[in-house]
Amino acid sequence: MPILQQARGGWAKRIATSPLPFARSARSLTVNEKQIGANMTLPREIATERQISGDTKVELRVLATTDLHAHLLPFDYFTDRGSPVLGLARLSSLIASHRAAAANCLLFDNGDTFQGTPLADAALAEIVPRGDMHPMVSAMNGIGFDAATLGNHDFDFGIPYLTDTLAEARFPIVSANCENADGSDFVPRHVMLERDMVDKAGRKRTLRIGVTGCLPPQVAAWNKPHLDGALKFDDMMQTVQGQVSVLRGKGADLVIVLAHTGLGSHVAEHRAENAARAIASLDGVDAVIAGHTHRTFPGDDAAPGDGTPIVQPGAFGSHLGLIDLELTDSGADGWQVRTRACAAVPLGSGAAEVGAHGYFPDFPELVADMDRAHKATRAFVSRPLGQTAVPLETYFSTLAPCHATQVVAAAQFAAAAPLIRADETLSGRPILSAVSPFKAGGRAGPSHFTDIPPGPLMLRHAADLYIYPNMLSVLRIDANGIREWLERSASVYRQIDPNGPARQFLIDHDFAPYNFDRLAGLRYEIDVTQPPRTNAEGDVIFDTPGRIRNLRFADDRPVLPEDEALVITNSYRAAGGGHMHAAGAAEEVLSAPFAVRDAVATHMAEADQPLHPQVEPTWSLSPLGGVEVIFETGPGAAQHEDRIAALGLTGPNAPVDNATPGYDAYSLRL
Repeated sequence: MPILQQARGGWAKRIATSPLPFARSARSLTVNEKQIGANMTLPREIATERQISGDTKVELRVLATTDLHAHLLPFDYFTDRGSPVLGLARLSSLIASHRAAAANCLLFDNGDTFQGTPLADAALAEIVPRGDMHPMVSAMNGIGFDAATLGNHDFDFGIPYLTDTLAEARFPIVSANCENADGSDFVPRHVMLERDMVDKAGRKRTLRIGVTGCLPPQVAAWNKPHLDGALKFDDMMQTVQGQVSVLRGKGADLVIVLAHTGLGSHVAEHRAENAARAIASLDGVDAVIAGHTHRTFPGDDAAPGDGTPIVQPGAFGSHLGLIDLELTDSGADGWQVRTRACAAVPLGSGAAEVGAHGYFPDFPELVADMDRAHKATRAFVSRPLGQTAVPLETYFSTLAPCHATQVVAAAQFAAAAPLIRADETLSGRPILSAVSPFKAGGRAGPSHFTDIPPGPLMLRHAADLYIYPNMLSVLRIDANGIREWLERSASVYRQIDPNGPARQFLIDHDFAPYNFDRLAGLRYEIDVTQPPRTNAEGDVIFDTPGRIRNLRFADDRPVLPEDEALVITNSYRAAGGGHMHAAGAAEEVLSAPFAVRDAVATHMAEADQPLHPQVEPTWSLSPLGGVEVIFETGPGAAQHEDRIAALGLTGPNAPVDNATPGYDAYSLRL
């Protein structure tokens, strides 16, 4: 029985043996409607300016968050340390200041809100008693969001849990392309917000703002264990276009789309995963909030532009989306909309504090409740599991196999082995374990690494090694599929020219490290002189010779075209998540009723001695005769001198031209 049982669709019920209630009351979070959005009290100097102006224009500020992933407080529960550039709590002050500077304001959230940190796991494990509000919902109610949409990860803990979570929201949550199996609405497909605005002359004008939302239809496959047969997800472009027509027919003066999707191209294919640019091109859309890919758009110096404004405010509360619109009442033709500003405003940095105190200065009624949530979560994730004799870090995981991913590989092997043995039809095939470093820099930045020191292992460490609640899955795959899987992973590397300029950069930081799978149980080389098979996102496949060389099984037997193998992986990857098309095309032969991180925690807890995994030499970079490359990693890597020496790295070096900000640069000769 796994240590971390599923609880209301999630993990950790057995560990959560002593409930630590957050003890929040819904009444304590009641917010005067005059403090929210467009109805907030206006600064005196702004009101005076309007009284003397004869202009008939209305200026509206749209603020947005996206991909908060349960980053509520400025605290990293994985490391048990403050983090000054994370969280909705700190972002709330930026929200308040930008509201105060605007005549009229609306605030939206763009999804992937309720999953992603141990705070969400604590709520899921019934540390928060059933019926109490999710801490993120409590905070969003108090801050005064006007509307929100759903992201794909909001379904990670199952439909009943999500339904309970949404029920406490005092703001509408919409989604155009999500519906129940019978075709009925799962949440409303749109909402019409009627807000009293103040125009430039100081007069009250009532505007009807139509809001709809959408998310990638691939979520049906990514979260198949929870959603199969219960929910359907249609094409985003088609459904959004339909809802925009409905809203315009109902008299919407303005239509805003909360699009939990990346930018994509200007022309989206049917059921595209990333389509924000294409959605912005739809007739009748006045503004788009993008998300999903954790990118920031536009840049700091971007001009408003002529097209429909799009803003994508990063992730985890790193940025606040801001779109300033100017609406002119043209009489019979309705309101005409012009973009005055569009920016992703960075949160900034500062000294971190452990508790919630000081991080809701504009919403003092939230401080005590959020501090209780914080303390309860810290107690929850500090529960002991075992010991490790070696550091479990991911600073070098894209350069060589490591202890951190080996622990996950071993846990997957141990959890899947009895299931495979029980099915006679699966016998006789090599068994591989696909693992990736979930926190290894990339576009998440130079602080996004796992760094667990030798010593006690706690619940937070299991979550640090495996941050998603994906279910364990076993695939049957042929030799060609194995090779294509590895080619997709090898796209993390830039192409290196052996005769090119000195000190070429090795890692493409646009590539998400959680898509860098190594298949334990294999041996292979990666030739970085060849171009990658895919782009960083994996949505473009190039016709190239490929990078995988000398592919063989652990017993040194070559992988032949007629070979088949079983690959232990997770439900997201089994559905082709991360544009891992080879995994999506393979046959799923087993789907376990528990999450992979349950298996990781069980592996830690059941070890009879401190973990000291023997790291498999799964892969290596093909030698290039001494060509020097630059390997960039997080500043914390400098503390691992033995690892630096063993890998043949020198540095960290002085900053070099075109280096990635915040990363340390090491030299390596291939």
